[in-house]
Amino acid sequence: MTYDMKKSGERIRRLRIESGYTQEEAAELLHIDRSFLSRVESGRKGCSVDLLVHISVLFDASLDYIVLGETRSQNCAERVQLKADIEALMRRLEKFSAAL
Repeated sequence: MTYDMKKSGERIRRLRIESGYTQEEAAELLHIDRSFLSRVESGRKGCSVDLLVHISVLFDASLDYIVLGETRSQNCAERVQLKADIEALMRRLEKFSAAL
């Protein structure tokens, strides 16, 4: 997995459009110039981590998705723990139900 400025820009553009913002509106909310946002969306310009965080918040998207195209919302260890917690809860519910 590598950072591709052009693909990242395409994802940012898609997120902006799906969120219903024009470039002008999004740029104003991000406190940047519209032409800068245009260059980012076209992949001709990268942006700072701070700006990526603001974009992430504005469009409610993970940094993994914006930067790398990853859609994973949790890492593997968190998923394993969550699965174990759910299984334990199910066992407790089955015991509780049997006791009724």
